[in-house]
Amino acid sequence: MSDAHFQGFLEASPDAVVVVDQTGRINFASNRIEAMFGHLRNELVGKPLSVLMPERYRDLHAGHLDSFMNDPRARMMGAGLKLCALRKDGTEFPVEISLSPDRTPDGLVVIAAIRDITVKSLKGDALEAENAGLRDLLTQAGIDAARLLAKAGIDAAESEAAKRLQRLLLEELHHRVKNTLATVIAITSQSLRTSENMEQARLAVESRLIALGRAHDLLLEANWAGAKLTDVIRSALEPFDSHDVPRFVVQDAALKVGPGAVLPLTMSLNELCTNAVKYGALSNAAGRIELTLTVDKKTQLFKLTWTEKGGPAVQEPTRRSFGTRLINRLADQLHGDVRLRYEPAGFVYELDIPLAVLQASGRPASAPPQLIKT
Repeated sequence: MSDAHFQGFLEASPDAVVVVDQTGRINFASNRIEAMFGHLRNELVGKPLSVLMPERYRDLHAGHLDSFMNDPRARMMGAGLKLCALRKDGTEFPVEISLSPDRTPDGLVVIAAIRDITVKSLKGDALEAENAGLRDLLTQAGIDAARLLAKAGIDAAESEAAKRLQRLLLEELHHRVKNTLATVIAITSQSLRTSENMEQARLAVESRLIALGRAHDLLLEANWAGAKLTDVIRSALEPFDSHDVPRFVVQDAALKVGPGAVLPLTMSLNELCTNAVKYGALSNAAGRIELTLTVDKKTQLFKLTWTEKGGPAVQEPTRRSFGTRLINRLADQLHGDVRLRYEPAGFVYELDIPLAVLQASGRPASAPPQLIKT
């Protein structure tokens, strides 16, 4: 992998990333460093990693760096300990730091991925209280978690491991329900605010929530492990297609989409279809839409191109609609780059996504980004 590809991979990480040489000095800092620490990335290059940690840790850190270089292997820094990082303004915040070694032509370096866990730390006790409430809700609904575990061959009353599993199941359910509700609230609020009348608002909300439901159906079928890219696309397009005269031509691509990418992809395609029904290639009987899916191995980017043909003449809008802003926000969730072209022959949408982000196996982020700033 070239330096450019390697740096692109690090930039795609949801964590702030620094690369440190054997002397403990920073060779590279990702763009998330500035938001997390307040330092410009370039001003950190050449400085010791210790500038990002409270002074009380610095002597201990030097010894730990020597130890890591002597036994380089992926690990969590200070496993089991509470770690704090230091912002440029002197304030501290709790972090988790994962360390990974990488051998380069210039010698061994350490890749440190830094995650701000302020919310996690503040809400630890609150989460337990909410989980207790969730247990009560499950009981009221007639769902006995212990009985479900027993059906799976686990005796929850006798096994401490089963109790931990029950807690994990509740936390996962809690996480996903809250994320879904936050997304629903954002969609509903913005759809109502930007619609001209209640019927238009109802149709907009209904369409977006149906797309949200289809994405979750796909994830459930795949056990939240992601889905085939073509399945994601066809599921999003199906309500807008015609069985008699197909309106979409979709290039096949043997790619799997990670769970964090299924929802923003589905909802982006839903917005494009809705716009095409109102103004574009799906607003008449002759229009067609082509979707090309390509992977640039050199840049490690996935590109989706949506091209409308045969619809009415296209004119660039004079203002950005909620749908356009939503499309851009959804692309941000994928660390992607969107280009919209209003060609006379038909609207063209291009989306570039880092392949590592598209196929990431982790679950969606613990708190979904707000779709639109109000």
